[in-house]
Amino acid sequence: MKKIIFALVFTMLVTSGFAQILATANSPEYKNILKMSASLFTRNTFQMGYERFFNPNTSFVLAAGMSFKDSDYEKVWGVRTEAQMKFHVYTIVKPDQSHRLYFAPYLLNEYYETEGTQYDNYGNSYWQTESFDAFGGGMLFGWSFSFANRINLDIYTGGGLRKTFNYDNTDNDYYYDNGVFDYAYSGISPRLGIDVGFWF
Repeated sequence: MKKIIFALVFTMLVTSGFAQILATANSPEYKNILKMSASLFTRNTFQMGYERFFNPNTSFVLAAGMSFKDSDYEKVWGVRTEAQMKFHVYTIVKPDQSHRLYFAPYLLNEYYETEGTQYDNYGNSYWQTESFDAFGGGMLFGWSFSFANRINLDIYTGGGLRKTFNYDNTDNDYYYDNGVFDYAYSGISPRLGIDVGFWF
């Protein structure tokens, strides 16, 4: 069994060393994409990612981001990390652009510290603090479009399961777990995103 695993890993490394990955047919050989998630700005999150191609049909993505919001009624701080294994099932490389369709299983981890305005029985306001972790995994399906030799646009959708741990809303009137896009939500979670990247 160990010999089989070693042979598979060795084969992937050797193929990745000689595989030619082109953003477009007119561009030099690139195997990496540095990307930023434009869609996560809507959730007060700045996330950067790194994608590495092992061969023309397989790549690995590692991403990390930070969430921050400071308003009169809500304060949020958090970090998120994500890993994806992309399998490109359809690829067309043209002289000035390329198209890749892929599916990608993913794992996701998030940590949040939240504060919301609460009111006691006498109408006095105070801040209620919570901190919790969330873990998730699922599947994405996307379209990766490259143009201008180095620019990459990645549009994807999908979803999976998300579970929040260490969250206690017993005395919390300001709920963070009511909907699928709330910070402490547990359940089936949809995904829809746009990443903008740069080949190198």
